Amino acid sequence: MTLTLALESSADVCAVALVADGETLGVRQIEMSRGHAEALVPLVQDLAMETDIALTALDLIGVTRGPGSFTGVRTGIAAARGFAIASGAPAVGVSSLKAVAKGAADACQLSDSILCILDTRRSDYFAQMFDPAGMASDAPRVMSGDALYALIRSEQPALVGNAVTKLLSGYDGDPKKLRQIPGAGNPDPVDVAKIAESILRNEEFGQETLTPLYLREPEAKLPQNGGRLKR
Repeated sequence: MTLTLALESSADVCAVALVADGETLGVRQIEMSRGHAEALVPLVQDLAMETDIALTALDLIGVTRGPGSFTGVRTGIAAARGFAIASGAPAVGVSSLKAVAKGAADACQLSDSILCILDTRRSDYFAQMFDPAGMASDAPRVMSGDALYALIRSEQPALVGNAVTKLLSGYDGDPKKLRQIPGAGNPDPVDVAKIAESILRNEEFGQETLTPLYLREPEAKLPQNGGRLKR
């Protein structure tokens, strides 16, 4: 049996799940835009008590690595590393975009390509195209609303993600003609667990999967001359 703990803290939710060989043993979730660092570990502890499972018995930890909240992503990855050390289980990072797209594909049996759109908390969007099975067909990127409107008109994909409503509020076409997948917003920790298990089976994991997927250059820049301390 593969016992997987999945963590999601990249979006406006803090969620955890325990999954054993594809069977969901339990899920805990709190909607929040901030405070993931304080909420994540207690959620895991509560879920472990609820399901009567020792965290030292884990076989795998899956965690969303972004794109998403800078602090939330770092919180999730740090927690995954900590649980991995405590249990001796490997930790695997999963793209937030892939988790949303794959969850929608598995739930809806789509025949269309999928465009996953996630909120950046700015005027642009995190976006990536996937095939009907939820496999990536291009690289994740940051896109403007106008660029996404052009992509939607040319590809006519099914739309998923927590920023679809925000994007379509400025769409000059008829949103009713677009296929929107209901309920496919934030990454579901159960989907994160399934993808992490697939990565583990295919031996595609390693420390690089725990590298945060930010898609942006850091806003903080070192001064060209190295700077100096001021009194």
